[in-house]
Parts: sequence; C-alpha cells; structure tokens
Amino acid sequence: MNFRPLVTMAKCAAFFAIISLASCKKDGTTGSNDNNAANLSDSSTAADNMYYDVLNNAFVGFEDNISVWSSSAPRGMQNATLSTGTIASTPLGCAIYTIDDSIPDSYPKTLTLDFGTGCTSADGILRKGKLTYVFTAPILVPGATATVTFDHYEVSGYKLQGAYSITNNSSEVNGISITTQVTNGIITYPSGTNYHYAHNKTYTLTAGSSTPYNMADDIWSVTGNSSISVPGGSSIVFTTQTPLVKAVICHNVSAGIVSFVYDNSVSGTIDFGNGDCDNQAVVKVGNIEKTITLW
Repeated sequence: MNFRPLVTMAKCAAFFAIISLASCKKDGTTGSNDNNAANLSDSSTAADNMYYDVLNNAFVGFEDNISVWSSSAPRGMQNATLSTGTIASTPLGCAIYTIDDSIPDSYPKTLTLDFGTGCTSADGILRKGKLTYVFTAPILVPGATATVTFDHYEVSGYKLQGAYSITNNSSEVNGISITTQVTNGIITYPSGTNYHYAHNKTYTLTAGSSTPYNMADDIWSVTGNSSISVPGGSSIVFTTQTPLVKAVICHNVSAGIVSFVYDNSVSGTIDFGNGDCDNQAVVKVGNIEKTITLW
C-alpha cells in the first residue's frame, strides 16, 4: 500500500465512528475469583471506550481546524476555516476550540477543547471539562505526536485522569498506523468507583486505503494491551491474542480475542466473534462462560 498524507487525512474522520471498542455497563466485582475476574473484565471495556474517545477527539478537533495547522497540510472531507469558536456542523460542534497559533506554521501547537459544564455533541455523547492537546506536528504526518491533559474532563459520566499520548507510526512499509498510550490513568465511574488504568494500543488500517473518501469499506486491526485495577485491590491485565477487527460499518468489534490474567492467578478470554456485525461477546474464565452485551 502506498502511504499518502491525503489518504490519512480522509481516514481520520473514521476514527470518531470506529475506535469505540466494546464496553459493557458493569461496575462491581462479587463472588468467586472466577466471577470477580469476569465482572472486572466487563468493567474494563468501559474504561477502554472512554479513553479511546480522547483519540477520537484529537482527530476530529484537528480536522475541524485544518486551515490553522499548516498552509500545506493535507486536507480531507472537511475544510473548516474557523480556528476558534463553535463549529456546529461537526461531531464536536458544541465544543469551544482555542488554538495557540502565535507563530504560523511553527510547532508545537496547542489545541484546547472546552466542553464547559456539559455539552452534548452531534454524536449524542455528553462531555464536560477540557481536553488540551500539544502537537509536535500535524497529527496526520508520520512521526507526529501529541500529548493530552485532562481538566475535570468527563465523557458519558466517566471522569478521566492520567497521561495520554498519541503517535503516528504510518509509513510506506506499515501503512496507516496510530499508537496510543495511557499511563497513570484514573477513571471514576458514574457510581463513584475509582479504577487505575493503563493501555498501549495500535490501530492499523487493513482495508479501504484505496478509497480515501469512502469510509464504509474501512477495516481496522487493533492490537496491544491494557490493565485496570481497584486501588489497593484486584487487578486484571489484557493482551491481544488475536487482532481485533473493527469495520467502520459496525458499531462494535466484530472479531478477535483478548486474553486476560486476574490477580496474577486467574486466566480468561473475551471473544468478540467470527465477524458478524453485532453487539455480543463471550467472556470465558474457569468454568464460567457468559455472553455480554457490548456498549
């Protein structure tokens, strides 16, 4: 595949719709170790979703303000001309953008997305607080990185903290590839429960690169690892066993398996299926096997 910045630009919008991996609505752990492992594995998928939303916002926020980043920056499906203010026609249209662009075409640049005390975007997600991104280059350029800070930021009632980084690893050899890393993460669930969270994930485009303006045929392969724990309590570590398959036309992951280890003693898996576009996955741990409904 020939890597082209234009293709990458066009693909960025797809992240908003396709990166939200499975998320189950459970928040507690009770019963045997096997049950505890199954329940905590369910809860961890919600954490995955909320932190993935930060990557979504980076791409959408960048594209909404494409004219600011560079006079020669690759352009995609949208060519927003406003560098600050409300842009109602985009998925994050209710956010207020502020860009530090004191030296045109110079980096780093800082982008702040302010969702105020509550802002429901065009995609129906309620966000609060601020996200601030510092870009070393246009995020769609291979080698570019971005760091993210949270200021009382919440998404769908989940409060996020920690250090978040984004790296564009795209190349002629590897094609379009993005890596995200979360360290020292803390996610507060709507119930008030706090979890420590970390992840290192890579998203690689496996289909659709030849049609840069047709998102419907895009398919992403997702690999990496994550962990979640209750402060002073149980923990669970996830590793991709079989790469996850995420097609743009499907809301959830449709295939792939992640394995997990609970408290360094109990092992299990989450199987996302055989490619059918549905909202089901199967958790297996010990003698327990149950179907969960994805977010």
